[in-house]
Amino acid sequence: MALTVRAIFFDAGNTLLYPRHEVLVEDLVTQGYTATEEDFFATERLAKRKLDEWLWPQIRQGVVPRTVDQYYWGEYLNALMGQLKVPEPERIKSKLRVIDGFRQISLWSRIMPETRPYLEALRQRGYYMGVISNSVGTIESQLTQLELVQYFQTVLDSAIVGVEKPNPGIFQLALERAQVRPDEAIFIGDTNATDVGGAELSGLHGVLIDRVGAYPDAKAPRITSLPELDTILERMGAGSGSMAGTGN
Repeated sequence: MALTVRAIFFDAGNTLLYPRHEVLVEDLVTQGYTATEEDFFATERLAKRKLDEWLWPQIRQGVVPRTVDQYYWGEYLNALMGQLKVPEPERIKSKLRVIDGFRQISLWSRIMPETRPYLEALRQRGYYMGVISNSVGTIESQLTQLELVQYFQTVLDSAIVGVEKPNPGIFQLALERAQVRPDEAIFIGDTNATDVGGAELSGLHGVLIDRVGAYPDAKAPRITSLPELDTILERMGAGSGSMAGTGN
């Protein structure tokens, strides 16, 4: 029997919004380091694998850490310093500059050209759409600034709702707002354990978006751009939504 998908939820960072790495590259170059955008992509691949090694065993046991972002960014910064061969005495200063850059919401302003047309297509097909993001309280304002917020009926920011992925609480809140069952919802995100693991722990269908090739052997459905989601929806027999949350 075909599944009915009524709601589609999205991660924000590295799913809808991407960082302008060139800004960070320029800052590192001014410090005297040879840096490229590929250094950041290589670092992301390594840090995501480290996160999986740490987090997946806990999720499989039904254990959810209170926070996961601190672990990920610690691994990310250590990997980046190694990638750039930053001398040990200079690493603390360089880490602080990089993480301060990532914390600037304005850095997260790259939108892939296919994103807006695809979100509009999904909206026209009747899906309830929302955002579930581990953020610092600014993701809705950034989506508004970048003229994406109109595609979503709800935006959940972990800093505002008080719980972050992969904790089932944030997914449950999204389901309640959409008025759908977990098996009627898909969540798309870029981290395997945090996004897919959290979604599956909560009963949603998890989909990976993996532009940097961090998860070539992922067991979850994997896409490299948002429109590829259509293939997964077709496979699930979910060509269009059914106006979730409208009472229809």
